[in-house]
Amino acid sequence: MKRRLSLHLLFWLTFWFIYAYTYSRYDGNFGKYAVTEGLQMPARILATYLSFWAFERFSGIGGHREWFAFGGAAAANIIGGLLNRVVKMLYVVPVHFPDATFTFWGHMVTYDVFDCVLASGTALTARLYFRQQVLKKREAELQSEKLSAELQALKGQIHPHFLFNTINNIYALARRKSEKTAPVALKLASLLRYVLYESAKPSVRLAQEIQNLNDYVELEKLRFDEDRLSVKMTAETDDPDRQIPPLLLLPLVENAFKHGVSEKRTDAWVKIHISLINNTLHCKVENAKASDYTGDAKGIGLRNLRRQLELLYPDRHSLRISDTEDTFAAELRIDL
Repeated sequence: MKRRLSLHLLFWLTFWFIYAYTYSRYDGNFGKYAVTEGLQMPARILATYLSFWAFERFSGIGGHREWFAFGGAAAANIIGGLLNRVVKMLYVVPVHFPDATFTFWGHMVTYDVFDCVLASGTALTARLYFRQQVLKKREAELQSEKLSAELQALKGQIHPHFLFNTINNIYALARRKSEKTAPVALKLASLLRYVLYESAKPSVRLAQEIQNLNDYVELEKLRFDEDRLSVKMTAETDDPDRQIPPLLLLPLVENAFKHGVSEKRTDAWVKIHISLINNTLHCKVENAKASDYTGDAKGIGLRNLRRQLELLYPDRHSLRISDTEDTFAAELRIDL
């Protein structure tokens, strides 16, 4: 409130000074014009705030009532102009310009009305500008909140999807009474810790994300016989501490196992390559797939990933998909 009052006071003091200085250029008597223009400021201020009231009261109502806003503003400026004529007739002209000829009605009324129009128009323009800035700031805040909410929703879709697959793996091993059940449960606990705590952060170190992918790959490998699945994972980076959104790369790897090798009976393989060179993150995941596989090799994880990339890295990423008869590849590049 104090800031608002200060801005209004500063506006009127500036307006008063400009008028007084401009008229003082005629005879160099700034003091005289400071007084005469100061006496006319109340009428200009009254016209301005009555105009404000008219626009606030009648704008945006609908129908034809917006014309009341313009009519009210016009009436306010005419009233302000007439009040200035009264001030000039009773004091300004007799005291400070005794040699001048004064007629209340005449073309000079137009000048006094215009003075009020200039003041109220300038003030209204400034008011609209500052309100527009507030609206832009609010719009940016809402957009940011919407983006954050949508990203959280996408993460919320990834987590159940990932857990569903992993719990199914443990169930299958438990039914076979496999010795691998306990190691799988331990790996799952580590991954859950990452998903529940690290993914709540806006970003994590790239090294953490790579380690999480390693854990996931090891977890998946326990489901397969050694002679059935071959996994090759490589990573190279010139900045392992670089921050990226958590779980960003997991959908690429998860998709390779869920829609690729899990459907292939023999000779299944997955190749994963991750690199960060000169601020460009590159991740390529290739996998074998059954030639008779009829499902959608691009699962919900990849669709969510594509949307996340659009929100986080607009115009700074590319996600290319290659789907052939017996192989599937997803290649992601991001300019960080």
